[in-house]
Amino acid sequence: ASAKQSLMGKYGVSESTALLLFNGAFGYAPNREALEDLLFRINPILQTGKFDYLLLVCGIGIPVEFQEKTFPHARIIGFVDDLELYLKGCDAFLNPVIRGGGIKTKLVEALGYNLNVISTESGAAGVDPKLCNGKLRICKDHDWNAFAESVTQSARTGSDMPPAFYDQFYWGNIAEKAAGFIRS
Repeated sequence: ASAKQSLMGKYGVSESTALLLFNGAFGYAPNREALEDLLFRINPILQTGKFDYLLLVCGIGIPVEFQEKTFPHARIIGFVDDLELYLKGCDAFLNPVIRGGGIKTKLVEALGYNLNVISTESGAAGVDPKLCNGKLRICKDHDWNAFAESVTQSARTGSDMPPAFYDQFYWGNIAEKAAGFIRS
């Protein structure tokens, strides 16, 4: 079975249900804050439309208060042994991160798995959307209405990540460029 079919069976949803993923280490304050925005600001907006979705939240250190609560259209999963199953089986990756510096490795990883990604400006810092063939939608920080609209619009779009993205973010190419700088 495909990764999508495996997740559909595991969570009891139909093929028409868009599977949305958010993952991270939730001991890190920016990820915890993003989870709060996702569950308390974005998810309620998504619920007002006719969008069939299930939000899957994976990662370590999810605060107990989130694990003990039920959220409509969301499953708080916690640590998973096989994150690749989720990266291959979900339709979109959500990245509502506002704080934190540098390139967001989980965003780059999700794009590398050819997922559609919806992110805040801060959450996509360091990633050029022009390299992503429409796979990366960026919304202004704190504009949760635009974020939710981007989720409903892009969860099912089918373009592929272009080779230029992999040229930019493939570790072998990065190491080769770094070695060139060191040699010069």
